[in-house]
Amino acid sequence: MKKTISLNRNEQYLKVYKLGKRTYHKFFTLYYLPNGKDYNRLGFRVGKKLAKATKRNRLRRLLRESYRLVEDSILSGYDIIISAKDGSLEVNSYDEASGIVYSMFNRAKLIK
Repeated sequence: MKKTISLNRNEQYLKVYKLGKRTYHKFFTLYYLPNGKDYNRLGFRVGKKLAKATKRNRLRRLLRESYRLVEDSILSGYDIIISAKDGSLEVNSYDEASGIVYSMFNRAKLIK
C-alpha cells in the first residue's frame, strides 16, 4: 500500500460510517468519505461472528491484497472501509476478491 495508510482510531471509523457514502456487494460493503488529504486511509471490518480468528485474518489478507492490486487506479483523498458480511468466507481466491473490490470501487465512481 504505497499511498495508503491505515484507519486506526475509532473516531475515524465512526466518522466514515456516519457521514460517508456506501456501496454494497453480496459479501462486502464499501464505505467511503473524502478526507481532504492527498492519500487514502484504509480500514477493514471483519466481525467476530463471522468465524474464528484464523479465518477472519485470512479474509483480511485477501482484502488487503486485492486493494493493493487496484490501488493505482483508485482516486486519492478518501477514507475507505471495507466491511465483510455473512457469507464472505466463500471468497477464496485473490482473483475473485480483487474482482469484487474493483467492481465496488467502480460502482462508487472512485476509479480514475
